[in-house]
Amino acid sequence: MDGFYGGANVGYSWGGSVTTTNVVSITTLYSEGLWQHGWEASVEGGYCWQQNPTTYFVACFEVRYDFPPERGTTNVFSVSGTTVTTSDRIDPFLIGPHLGFTTNANRTFWYAAGGLAIGQVGGISIGTGAAGTSVAIPPSGWATGWFIGAGVEQMLNNNWGVKVEYDYIRLDTGGVTAPYVGSNVILNYPGFPAIATIGTQPFDNVVTVGINYHFQ
Repeated sequence: MDGFYGGANVGYSWGGSVTTTNVVSITTLYSEGLWQHGWEASVEGGYCWQQNPTTYFVACFEVRYDFPPERGTTNVFSVSGTTVTTSDRIDPFLIGPHLGFTTNANRTFWYAAGGLAIGQVGGISIGTGAAGTSVAIPPSGWATGWFIGAGVEQMLNNNWGVKVEYDYIRLDTGGVTAPYVGSNVILNYPGFPAIATIGTQPFDNVVTVGINYHFQ
């Protein structure tokens, strides 16, 4: 399994984050977990090193991008005829080693994965009611974190391999923040706009099935 490789995956992911709305005019902080799940795809590429075919230890370094971005929606609160609904967007890259060993005459690769997660966090929060509509749209922000996982790849011939992998992803961020703008008097009391914070401490679970081509 020595050399460069590239591939593609399909998978299913599920995870969450926390969204808050600080209603300054009534000194109340509303907080709610926001859950997202759905099907996705990914592309990956990397390099594997194996000293020789009789050495079962294999070390790979891989970069993977999952798309489309994870999205979820929740109602943060309802008060005085106003309902606030928030949607988030999480978009990670995974960068790190895959370390393991081969069995079955070097045709099956069992590995643990882990390393750096880098992603964009964003979203939108909308408050509507009889008093009007206000919107908070924080600018997307980059966040770093980590991931850990495990998988197995089965070589079909000298170049093609199929794989299954599970990863847990965590981004260490306090989220992105913006004030509400609009006509809703609850969220835009003169001089005291409410503040939305979206995507705090997002995490994800991802199971992928894919195929790689090894240039060897």
